[in-house]
Amino acid sequence: MKVMKFGGTSVAHASNINKVIDIILDAHKKGDSLIIVVSALSGITDDLVMLANLASKKDVKYKIIFKAICGRHDQTIKELIVSKNQEKVLLEINKKYDELERIVKNIFEKELSKQMLDAVMSFGEQLSSYIIGEAIKERSFQCEFVDSRKVIKTDGNFGNANVDIEKSYKLMSDCLKNKKLSIMGGFIASTEDGMTTTLSRGGSDYTASLVGAALDADVIEIWTDVDGIMTEDPKKMKNALLIPEITYEKAEEMAYNGAKVIHPKTIRPAVLKNIPIYVKNTFNPTGSGTRISNGKK
Repeated sequence: MKVMKFGGTSVAHASNINKVIDIILDAHKKGDSLIIVVSALSGITDDLVMLANLASKKDVKYKIIFKAICGRHDQTIKELIVSKNQEKVLLEINKKYDELERIVKNIFEKELSKQMLDAVMSFGEQLSSYIIGEAIKERSFQCEFVDSRKVIKTDGNFGNANVDIEKSYKLMSDCLKNKKLSIMGGFIASTEDGMTTTLSRGGSDYTASLVGAALDADVIEIWTDVDGIMTEDPKKMKNALLIPEITYEKAEEMAYNGAKVIHPKTIRPAVLKNIPIYVKNTFNPTGSGTRISNGKK
């Protein structure tokens, strides 16, 4: 069992998503049972926050942002799904647009609460995970879509919800074990009474680690846009070097001190089950990446 998480830049648009699907199907063809966790399309969460904030200020420009969000996802669908299934996928995704529009109109007419903001922000992952799952099916592979909100339960601390580990692990195990290929959105969850929550920005890594721990996965892979954990930010320092191996403790320390390649909460669930985490580059899939473990082979 392998958990593979793909970040926003990895799924920014159709051509990147096709690279992601190539990586997934390559692993699938090797016989691995896979659970795929995906972030929202790059920049969409920021757009959703802007959408909610404009609506809360009674600024009708929110309608422009809403149309742009819908248009970007429609374009991605049209590029990824060219078969007769395209109409069905667009119909299904339009239901999500309608749901989002209702929430935003409610914010416009009333006010923006943390609970409402979580509801709005959740749509990035709701949309991306469904679309990418359908794109995998377009390649004639079965892929089961899982709504993360049904299997990850939290308290009502909207914006940075705390996971009910025992309950969530049982739900994930019951839903996902013995499946060959499943996909779900990262970052999102729900309270016991079904209110949508989020696990804080960047929380898709944490989702992947929770899933891996719940199912005693052999490995958790975090796929991003850099070759692994580096000595410096490679976007700022050209001479940054790859760290091929690092301990859980050191990786956790780096994450809490601001290293952006992995979410700080990601390490703990993996440590408790002694599951190695690999940080790899979607755009250099043959690279070795960084292995995070207890230091023992």
